[in-house]
Amino acid sequence: MEYLKINGQNFRNMVINASNRLEEEKEYVNSLNVFPVPDGDTGTNMSMTFKAAVQEIESMSTKSIAEISQKLARGALMGARGNSGVILSQIFRGIAKGLEGIDEATSEELAKSILEGAHFAYKAVMRPTEGTILTIIKAAGESAVNSGATEVVALMQEVCKCSEIMLDKTPDMLPALKQAKVVDAGGMGLLILFKGMHEALSNNMESLISKSEKKSTKSQTKTPAALDMPVDIKFGYCTELLVIAENVDANELKRYLEKFGDSMVVVSQDEFVKIHIHTNDPGVVLSKAVTLGELSKVKIENMREQHRNLLGIADEKVEGPVKENIIENKKYGFISVALGEGIKNIFEDLGVDVVIEGGQTMNPSTQDILESINKVNAENVFVLPNNKNILMAALQAVELSDKNVIVIPSKTIPQGITAVTMFNPEVSVEENENILKEAIENVATASVTYAVKDTESDGNLIKEGNILGLIEQKIKEVGTDIYKVCEDTIDSMVTEDSELITIFYGEDCIISEVEEFISALEHKYPNLDIQHYNGKQPLYYFIASVE
Repeated sequence: MEYLKINGQNFRNMVINASNRLEEEKEYVNSLNVFPVPDGDTGTNMSMTFKAAVQEIESMSTKSIAEISQKLARGALMGARGNSGVILSQIFRGIAKGLEGIDEATSEELAKSILEGAHFAYKAVMRPTEGTILTIIKAAGESAVNSGATEVVALMQEVCKCSEIMLDKTPDMLPALKQAKVVDAGGMGLLILFKGMHEALSNNMESLISKSEKKSTKSQTKTPAALDMPVDIKFGYCTELLVIAENVDANELKRYLEKFGDSMVVVSQDEFVKIHIHTNDPGVVLSKAVTLGELSKVKIENMREQHRNLLGIADEKVEGPVKENIIENKKYGFISVALGEGIKNIFEDLGVDVVIEGGQTMNPSTQDILESINKVNAENVFVLPNNKNILMAALQAVELSDKNVIVIPSKTIPQGITAVTMFNPEVSVEENENILKEAIENVATASVTYAVKDTESDGNLIKEGNILGLIEQKIKEVGTDIYKVCEDTIDSMVTEDSELITIFYGEDCIISEVEEFISALEHKYPNLDIQHYNGKQPLYYFIASVE
C-alpha cells in the first residue's frame, strides 16, 4: 500500500510494531556489546525505554501525528534507561519537534523530522563518538532528506537501507568493534526500530504492544526501610499526574498547592506539567489541574494502606489518633545508585537518603531517578550514579526537576563512597561539588567478574567463563582463579604513593576464602591499610579501589 502522507494512527502502528521487534531482538543486540562482561544491556535498555514510550500512546485515537509523536517523546524521556536509552529518547524528541503542528506528514516532512532527531541526539552527548548510534541516526536523517522519495514506505525503505550500510561500516570507525568482530549495538537497536516501522507501514499493520515478555523472577521482600517508616502519615495519598497545557506558571501553581500537602514537585517541560504531591485530598489537586489543561497519567496511591501491607497488617484496623511525621527540610540530601545489599547498607550508614537499586544490567530510568529526587526533602540534592551508563539518565532527570540537583559523575561504587565521605556540610554547594568531583578522580577502581562469551580484547584471547580483572572498565587480567586475578589486578594499581586498599566481595564469594585472601594481601602490603566489606553484589566477585 502506498502512503503519500501518514497520520497519527499510522505512526502509532509503526512505532508499536518497532517496539515489539526490538523486544524480540533485544538479546541479540545485547550480544553485540564489545565487552564480554555480564553487563550487555544496550538492547534491554533501548527496549525498556521504547516500551515505556509506546505505552503512552497505545490507547490514543487521535489522527494527529504531532500529538502522537509528542506523547511518544514524553514517554521515552521519562522511561529512558542507560546511555543508549537516553540517546534514543532524544532522537524521538527531535522527531516530535520536527512534526510539531502537523496532522498528516508527507515523506518530506517525516524526512526532516528524522534529521531533527539526529540533531537532538548529537546535542545530548558532550563528546559525540562516531561509529555509534549517533552515526546511524545521522545517516538515517541525511539519507531521508536526500532521498527524493514522495511516498512514505519508499522513504522508510531508503532509511533502513542507508542505516544498515552505515552500521556495517561502524567496525571501521571504532577499533574495539573491529577487534570484537561486531557492529555497534546501539546502532543495531535503532536499525531494528526503523525496520519495524517500515514493516508496519508497508503491510498496513494494526499494532498492539506485545504481552509475551517474561515476568521478572526477582523475589519480593520486605525492606528494612519500609519497616522503619511510621505507620501513621500526615498526608496519606501520593498523587501524581501530567497536565497537557501550555504557558502554565509553575511557581504560581506550587504556591496554590502547597497548603494542601507536602513532598510537592511541579515541573514544567515543553507542553506538559508534571505534578507530584502527598495530600489528604487528591480531589482538590485534580480540580485545580483540570482548569489548566488535559489530565494524563493520573496515579493516586494510599500510602497508609501500602505501609500496612508491607507490615503484613493490611486487614487489621489501625486505631488511635493520627501521629504526624514532620520531616524538616534539610540543606543537603544524597541519592546513590547501588547493587548489592551490603553496598546499599554502606551508603545508608554514610547518610545517603535514597539508594536506588541498580547498576550493571539494571540501569534505573530517568523516571526512577526523578522520583527518588522528589523523595528527598532537601534544598540541594547530590546524585551519585556510580556507573557511566547511568550518568546520562541522571543528567536528564536534573532537567525535569525543580530542585537544585547536582550530579557527581561517579562511575564506580568506590568513587561514590569516597564522594559521600568527603562531603562537608559546613561549606557551600559549589565548594562541595568541586571537592567531590576532585575526590572521585583520585580513586582507581578495579573489578573482577567473568566472561560471558568468547572474544578478543586488547590482545587478550578470552574464553567464555574466564575470570576477568578490569581497571576502570578495561580488561587488565585474564585467568581462571578469582583470587589470583584480583591480586594481580590490585598489584598493577598499587604505587609508592598508595595508602589504602578497599575491597567489596560479592554474593558468590566464600567468606573463609575471602579472609585468607585478605590476610595474604596484608602480608604482601604491610604498609597499606586494607579494608574489606561484604558488598553482596551479584555478577562481580570483587570491586576494589586503591587510594
